[in-house]
Amino acid sequence: MPLDLGILLAAWKDGIREWRDNLGAPPPEAVTWQIYSEGPSIGGILLHLASCDQFWLHEFAEKIQLDRTDPAIAYDLSMDQYIPRWPTPPAEPIEWYFDILDRARIRVFASIAQHPDSLSEHPNGEYASTYRWIVAHLVQHDSYHGGQAVLLHETWKKLQAEP
Repeated sequence: MPLDLGILLAAWKDGIREWRDNLGAPPPEAVTWQIYSEGPSIGGILLHLASCDQFWLHEFAEKIQLDRTDPAIAYDLSMDQYIPRWPTPPAEPIEWYFDILDRARIRVFASIAQHPDSLSEHPNGEYASTYRWIVAHLVQHDSYHGGQAVLLHETWKKLQAEP
């Protein structure tokens, strides 16, 4: 693996460890709770992360068609994060979401580790990017949404404690 990708991957894994430690183990009702109607939820964010990782590295960079029946891909296709419109995610325990995210990342991280040249170009319209840019973007994306998930859980706990 090229050194620059190795450094990015190490930073990504450390960031994941940190926000997951801070998130803890929210109960199922906290996982699906939305801070406002059609707003983000912990579960929705975790599915979105799994979907985006796979999209950028498998479909965009490697031109491998994603399985549209995968729960993360199906969820992401049903939402619009820019409006925002986040559907209520499935009522499943946090472990279900972590399993989906972990399985996606095993494949994603293996793909990064096997990539021979981080400077290879992958032009695609306005997103003409290097492989290194894609990985760096996913590191930032994970940190951004991981922090949101932690904040959602803290907000949910605060609201539960209020009379």
